[in-house]
This record gives sequence, C-alpha cells and structure tokens, in this order.
Amino acid sequence: MQTRFLPVLMLCLLLTGCGGREPPAGLQGTVSTDGSTSMADVMAVLQETFREKMAPGFVDKLDAVALAENAGLDLPPVMIYSDDLTHIVTEEGIAYLHKCTSMADRMAAIRAVAGFTEVGMAEDPDETAALKERGIFKTPADLGIDVRRANRDLLAAKSVKDLVNWSGGLYNPPAKFRNW
Repeated sequence: MQTRFLPVLMLCLLLTGCGGREPPAGLQGTVSTDGSTSMADVMAVLQETFREKMAPGFVDKLDAVALAENAGLDLPPVMIYSDDLTHIVTEEGIAYLHKCTSMADRMAAIRAVAGFTEVGMAEDPDETAALKERGIFKTPADLGIDVRRANRDLLAAKSVKDLVNWSGGLYNPPAKFRNW
C-alpha cells in the first residue's frame, strides 16, 4: 500500500480540537477530565511501516532496551514512552491507543497498523476486526479516504506553518521543518 495519504491522516489528527474546526468523524482527540477535547492531550506518531533502506518501522524490541540493560539504566533512553502515546498513524490506518483498556489491546492495535513488518505479520484478523468494531483501529477507507486518489491536493494545509497556526502553537515541529 502506498504512503501518499499519510499526510492526510496526520492532518486530520492535528486539526482535532484546533482552530474551531470540526475533525472528521472518528478523529476526536482524547477527552480531558473536564470533558473538553484538546490537542495538548494528543501524542501521535506518524510512522511508515518501512523506513529508509527498507528498515522496518516496527520491531519487537527497541535497541534502547538492550542499551539500558547493558548500561544499568532504570529506563530505556527513548523520547516517547508507550504509556504517553495516544495514536499511531501509518499507511495501514490509525491506532487509537488511548481507547485501549489493556496492554493486550494496545499490542493488537499496534500490530494492526504495522503492515508487512514482522510485528504486523503477527496480526490476528479476528482481533483486528474486534478493534475496528470498538473504534480502536480505523483504515483509510473507514475514514472516507480513497487511497487511489489520495495526494497532497486533499490537504487543507499547504505548509507546516499552516499546521502550527491552526494548532494555536501547540504543534511545534522540529527546526528542519520550519522554512518560514
């Protein structure tokens, strides 16, 4: 499956609760204790199932785990811990991890979006169907995205600056994406 609609999925997620825009059905952010929905509550990862030189984007065990074990660290040195992650967006769809009620659900949702990686190949179709019924996993088709027609022309934002403006400054992209 091609990855050209990933920006469309990510834009839908970034617009959740921002700038007075209504997110597409099924792309609401997490709900705060006061009942409001806020981008500050969303920690999403945009990940292609295969990265540069066909390295898998999903693995069973991070190199950081072995590093922590060898160095005697209490925690692996990673930027985002899994408990903080609310959404994973890949060319396979979106995993709404904040809706999971157990670690087993989270792992199944990750397998559902992991595509043809070793992790994704362990996906159980019945388990994935149950996740779809519960709204934990959605494919592009579930979101009304026709992958054959998806391209950057479908994006409401024409630049990273637009995303920053629409988020009210909550989205702070890395410097390499700031070209204004």
